[in-house]
Amino acid sequence: MVKKFHETGDSVNGIVTRNNGPTSNNKIKTHYLNFGEEDQMEICGYTANNLRKYMTWAAYVATFGILRLIFHWFPQWKLYGSHSKCPLDQAEKVLIVDKYKEKFETCFVEDVKILTANQPEAVISINNTNFKNETNKKLLTVYLNDGTKKDVKEMRIIHCKKLTYVWDEDKYKFIKLIGLEKGITNSEFHTQKGNNKDEQRLRRITYGINEINVPVQSILTLLILEALTPFYIFQLFSLIVWFAESYYYYTIAIVIMSVFGISTSIIQTRKNQKNLKGTVLSADKVLVKYGDDTFEEIPTTKLVPGDMIVIPSHGCDMQCDAVLLNGNCIVNESMLTGESVPVTKTALPNNDKFYDFKEHSNHTLFCGTKVIQTRYYSNEVVLAVVTRTGYLTTKGQLVRSIIYPPPADFKFDQDSYKFIMILSVIALGGFIYTIFSKYSRHIAALDVLIKALDLVTIAIPPALPAAMTVGKLYALNRLKKKKICCINSRVINVSGSVDCVCFDKTGTLTEDGLDMWGVVPVVNKQIEKPIKDIHNRTKDFLICRGMLTCHSLTLIDSKLSGDPLDIKMFESTGWTMEEPMISDTSKYDLLVPTIIRETKLDQTNAEEIGVIQQYHFSSTLQCMSVICRRLGCEYFEAFTKGAPEKIISLSNPETVPTDILNVLKEYTEKGYRVIGVATKTITGVPFHRIPKLQREEIECDLEFLGFIVLENRLKPQTSSAITTLKNAGMKIVMLTGDNIQTAVSVARECGIIYPGHSVIDVITIKPTKTDVAKVRYQDLGAVLSYSNLTDVEKFPERKYQLILSGTAWSDINRYFPQLIPKIVAKGVVFARMSGLQKQQLVEELQNLGYYVAMCGDGANDCGALKAANVGISLSEAESSVASPFTSQESNISCTIDVIKEGRAALVTSFGVFKLMLCYSLTEFASVIILYAIDTNLTSLQFLFIDICLILNFASFFGKTEAYNKLEKGPPMTSLLSFLPLASIILFMLVVVVVQIFAYYFIQTYDWFVPFVFNPDNTIYYSCYENYAVYCVSMFQYIIMAVIFSKGKPYRKAIYTNYIFLFTIMLMIAVCSYITLEPAHWIVEALELKMPPLYDGRIFVLIIALVNFVICMFMEEIVVDYFLRKFVRPRFQNIDKSRKKYLTVEKEITEQAWPNTRSHSGTFEIIKEGCENNTTTSNVVEITKF
Repeated sequence: MVKKFHETGDSVNGIVTRNNGPTSNNKIKTHYLNFGEEDQMEICGYTANNLRKYMTWAAYVATFGILRLIFHWFPQWKLYGSHSKCPLDQAEKVLIVDKYKEKFETCFVEDVKILTANQPEAVISINNTNFKNETNKKLLTVYLNDGTKKDVKEMRIIHCKKLTYVWDEDKYKFIKLIGLEKGITNSEFHTQKGNNKDEQRLRRITYGINEINVPVQSILTLLILEALTPFYIFQLFSLIVWFAESYYYYTIAIVIMSVFGISTSIIQTRKNQKNLKGTVLSADKVLVKYGDDTFEEIPTTKLVPGDMIVIPSHGCDMQCDAVLLNGNCIVNESMLTGESVPVTKTALPNNDKFYDFKEHSNHTLFCGTKVIQTRYYSNEVVLAVVTRTGYLTTKGQLVRSIIYPPPADFKFDQDSYKFIMILSVIALGGFIYTIFSKYSRHIAALDVLIKALDLVTIAIPPALPAAMTVGKLYALNRLKKKKICCINSRVINVSGSVDCVCFDKTGTLTEDGLDMWGVVPVVNKQIEKPIKDIHNRTKDFLICRGMLTCHSLTLIDSKLSGDPLDIKMFESTGWTMEEPMISDTSKYDLLVPTIIRETKLDQTNAEEIGVIQQYHFSSTLQCMSVICRRLGCEYFEAFTKGAPEKIISLSNPETVPTDILNVLKEYTEKGYRVIGVATKTITGVPFHRIPKLQREEIECDLEFLGFIVLENRLKPQTSSAITTLKNAGMKIVMLTGDNIQTAVSVARECGIIYPGHSVIDVITIKPTKTDVAKVRYQDLGAVLSYSNLTDVEKFPERKYQLILSGTAWSDINRYFPQLIPKIVAKGVVFARMSGLQKQQLVEELQNLGYYVAMCGDGANDCGALKAANVGISLSEAESSVASPFTSQESNISCTIDVIKEGRAALVTSFGVFKLMLCYSLTEFASVIILYAIDTNLTSLQFLFIDICLILNFASFFGKTEAYNKLEKGPPMTSLLSFLPLASIILFMLVVVVVQIFAYYFIQTYDWFVPFVFNPDNTIYYSCYENYAVYCVSMFQYIIMAVIFSKGKPYRKAIYTNYIFLFTIMLMIAVCSYITLEPAHWIVEALELKMPPLYDGRIFVLIIALVNFVICMFMEEIVVDYFLRKFVRPRFQNIDKSRKKYLTVEKEITEQAWPNTRSHSGTFEIIKEGCENNTTTSNVVEITKF
């Protein structure tokens, strides 16, 4: 994004100057909110223009309010009509344009407001809640997203998407208002005394009340908003036209249907709003500290950043984000991570590092999480400083993503809108034809106008939106029966297009729980024999002591709680854990230690180990550490465990066996989960200094102790599900934070890696002072060692799949971005990936044209789940809001069900759309033919077609279930592609020809009497021509319902849908009855003129039967066989296809990639120690032959 701006002009502080010649400042500068960030938006300022305002009001009157209605749909147009563009510092209103992926534009028109502290006794309204400003202090304190802090008398602000932006005069731009998460050091937090009451009031003016308030609109508001949508406005227009044509019964029926539709929509919308509000809105009371020793209980809604709060010892639900200053907290973060495993939060270190809520997440309590209990000195309170409130919190960001979801980038939806435009053009053509045709026959002008407008209402089906949702609803209900919930029905059709599925490994492909296999000790640089019975050997090896102490377990209600891996590891030792209460430990500046005690009958001689300090697991560092001391021992011991590669890198090479990587490879290739352990002896450090030691001082120059080996079994459903997905032509990708060899072993076991395919590890070498960055390709069958990397020979015909680590992914993104498409296209296993890297990979897959489904357990998969076209969470925790689908069955077989139902729903949507489209065009054709003699279909004829036939068929069309087998390749996603267009055109061609044939053939009978238009009775339509066209068209609607109801390979056969089949048979019988020998009251109601002899009636049935045979031949033989298999492949061009991965794969084959080649690129500081901002160098991708 930034690169793009650099190409077009100079960028300063988010203002891009475009060189367009001598124009005014506000025209040559494009301003941005959140410049260079993911949520970057354009912003323009506007000020009121009285002349434009008066002209707009005059236009409202002249257009009878139609212009105001259009402005309701497009508020930015109203802004253009009443305001003039101006510099941002003079703006009264702003127009904010959010361009999602440069494809979709969403506009927000917002008022510029002024907040001031210099208003004594003034009542200031913030978020619809009144606060009285009684302070004499004149400055408002604001913290901005660029890390600056300002004290101002007044500030100009705008609100957009639940966030506040503050005008910075110095930088001449609006900057996002944030909490205390940027530009503040850790030591500054420890010097905080909390806000006084005056500071609280002032900050409440700035930040508003602390709540995540989801607006619930009133029924009247929802009614007005729903009624003013384009669909219902067109419906109102249609009702007026039908009423003018005296179609009273039809008008009443449509009114009833519209009322039902509006009511249903209002009820569902209000229910969703209430459910979301009930889920996220919560409030409590909290104890706030003022100054040194003053405490007061206030509602959590009054909290503001900078307040110092007390975390109760019995726990609480966090209503804000806060930094923990002292003590420990046991927290359930399932709302954020999806894992209900409690985590321990420790006090923020008192150092000069800048606070970062991601880096210091182990010291931050997040809004929406539940504090189970706290620990500190027995009589001391646990304190935390509020950093963020309301929608600024982590929970607030999650709710914002629900309220403002990204636009659906789906070809089917886009094409459906284009088809509506095509119908509008057809309607316009019919409108013009009717006017000229009838005017030439000297029909009354009003009657001509009504007839022409009637044709417009026929050409565009008003029931189309409702009909399109039916298939999705059936699919949702079927998924619900399979214990799969969906919170976003629009994703149903998208799931039918999925051609790539990404899986997390642990907890998704494999079981959550791990079984302890044993340990592989290292003593004096020698690898000992594996030990499986650890229970009786805990004192023999230091690695066992590391298992006892190096974990984040805690006791909740006397029950061991924490990571399942840590629990399994600790329980295998047979020792016990205690957390005793110590009355006074403040003289040691120490929290209550965790005691690990040996289990013996004679407890007097039992060994005890006290855990003094913990450094929690960091996904960035890939390890955790503890400092402990054995009872009676004069020195301390530190133990570190984590990813084997990381622990080896932190260890003194003198303690690491030379063949340790081969041993690691031996276990990981068997699918075992391997954890490295190392230790360090700490001497000469006083007891009270231990908690103040920095992590970097501990995690260096360690003594390597060996490996802990655990079994990680596949879930029973995994292999069969992967096989099914691969047989369906899916690209399967594993994303995991685990070791790469373990990931490859699991991928081989479950079938992600094809048997017989080579596995190529993509390895990067960072640039140094003397050498450039390199990337190598290595066969995992080669022997790994410290000194050499053996490259593998590649041949064009060789089949291979790529694997790489998160580190390699990061390096390739930085140094070799041109390789990303090829690596993504051929990559199947991505190991040691962080949550952000998983999200990046999903986005790169989408850039190649894949429709991506992501299936994870919610741990660090939330970013990928949100970014994917279809997210499927296996967690029932609140984090499942990150994905539209949530499975109550925790295995990946749900992905098959989601894709099958999605495909069935997509094919149903195609069928329903074609049904509704052809229904409108068929009715349009009937009316055009009858208009030639100034007759038409009657009111009840229209009603019978719309209600008894079309609405009936559309209601049960989607009830056909998904096909049992997952077909290879997804269905089509484009309505404007060759085959759907051919199907619709050929069908309508047959329909029109048959109707014209019926119209003229009925005139060949001896008893035929032509229709004569009566100007005195313009609504009299009964004639033989009407009978022929109407009766033939009745069967044509039945034919289209049958023809477009596709079965195999994505849906079951039509005869399995018993209700739909029954309605088809019933309507055939009813239409035959109406055609042959209807009762007198039916003849009167439908205003039919029946042929006096049966020859004319039977001829209609014969035409209908011939029509069916021809249409079936056209659809099944011509379209689905001949055009699909022989014609379409001849015109397919993969270079122009949306599926860019096909082009990439073609290039890989043609270039025999990977091969020896050089790349030149510009990147930032590729050589270590360089001080220049940018270095241009040749970056070599090396492969030896």
